[in-house]
Amino acid sequence: MPFQPDYPVPEDRLPYTEIAQSSSANGRVGILMLHGFMGSPLSSHPMARYLAQHGITVHCPLLPGHGHWPDKLKGYTRQDWIAAAEESLIHIRTLCDEVFLMGHSMGTVLGAHLALQNQDVRGLVMLTPLYDSPDNRLAVMKLLRPFMTWFYPAKMPSRSMRRLVRERVQDFYPDLDLDDPDVQKRIPEMTRLPVAAVVEMLKMAEYGRTLFPQLAIPTITFHGGHDPAVKPGSVEQLHAVLPGTDKKIKFFPESGHELMRPFDPVHEIVWKMAFDFVYERSALRQPTA
Repeated sequence: MPFQPDYPVPEDRLPYTEIAQSSSANGRVGILMLHGFMGSPLSSHPMARYLAQHGITVHCPLLPGHGHWPDKLKGYTRQDWIAAAEESLIHIRTLCDEVFLMGHSMGTVLGAHLALQNQDVRGLVMLTPLYDSPDNRLAVMKLLRPFMTWFYPAKMPSRSMRRLVRERVQDFYPDLDLDDPDVQKRIPEMTRLPVAAVVEMLKMAEYGRTLFPQLAIPTITFHGGHDPAVKPGSVEQLHAVLPGTDKKIKFFPESGHELMRPFDPVHEIVWKMAFDFVYERSALRQPTA
């Protein structure tokens, strides 16, 4: 049964299914999209609409603990996220005859897990993938987990971490003045993270590092030069360990962590390249450009 949150989730962050708007007697092509840590289906929905307009069905679930402020992650584990991904793959199989996977950030680890468990998956699109901890100082969370409940990233000295916090807040409240002194006082509490959830994310990264060297299916990887959530050089390391010969990597120096969203100038390039990747590797050749 799909995850049912016991906390409020804004409508635009709920799971979605975009059904292909063109059909073919030869079969149906689908993509299972998996969002990242502290993310939601919101990030990929515009891209999914584009893909559906071009003949590809896209489904994106809401991972447990996600869709609201990060404090909602309390009590959820990586096993919950993996289980949600596995269930969503079963669901999209009811809609499509051929399945590709797409992951954003931590969602790429979930995609690698599914691909290695299901040999018929045709390929994996990786959007700013998680391969290592975004900040080495987060490693201390494993030691603090038994003694500390909450982590306040807004109070960290790391500039990239503070930038990521600001992006999360502005994503949830686009009209909020982040320079207002009263708002700045509230940000640490609004963006607090369960220490246990941070540890679960780090363990997902570790799990991914055991998966990617086995992942021989076709892949295409996108990443940006101004990404506060990805350690510099880690995406290149991931790409290097992939054993397959059909692998591509595309770097956008001026882009950030969510380069597939309409506010990033390169989003149209990313959308088209993702579509071309699926079209060129589909045995069904359903999508039409």
